[in-house]
Amino acid sequence: MDAIRRLTVDDVDTYVALRAAMLQESPQAFLASPETDIGCDPAQMREKLALGDENAVYGAYTPDLVGVVGIFRVPGREKIAHRANIWGMYVDPAARGQGLGRALVEAAVAHARERMPGVTQVDLCVVTAQQAAHRLYERCGFQAWGIEPGAMRVDGVVYDEAHMRLPLVLP
Repeated sequence: MDAIRRLTVDDVDTYVALRAAMLQESPQAFLASPETDIGCDPAQMREKLALGDENAVYGAYTPDLVGVVGIFRVPGREKIAHRANIWGMYVDPAARGQGLGRALVEAAVAHARERMPGVTQVDLCVVTAQQAAHRLYERCGFQAWGIEPGAMRVDGVVYDEAHMRLPLVLP
């Protein structure tokens, strides 16, 4: 049975394996690289997952871990405490097209609504070349508010990023 659930420190090894695979499979989709990414370091991921509700990672299981998404709020920054950020969204290519991506995004947004008091918007960035991901975020209610030209360079190719926002409270 497919399930979406929050990862715990007990899930670190499977998360780190998936994280390394996703950075290899889609290097243009992530700012991180396997060699320097804290998500590929089991000790650092244990620390992140133990931080409480300000930093959470959700996983999609089928029954193996095939997708993940993170959500965080920058600690100690009062002026941006109303914003949560989605990061590290990924579904293994073999598991795509089953609604797992949407379920993961919805879990992250629900986490922001229910476990991050004072959050009024969820932000994310997506490489514009990742059209399926961009469409997924739009279906989940996110709206692009700007494009950052040349945000990332991978193997000599430059990629733009779209900044997107989902208001949780109407202005």
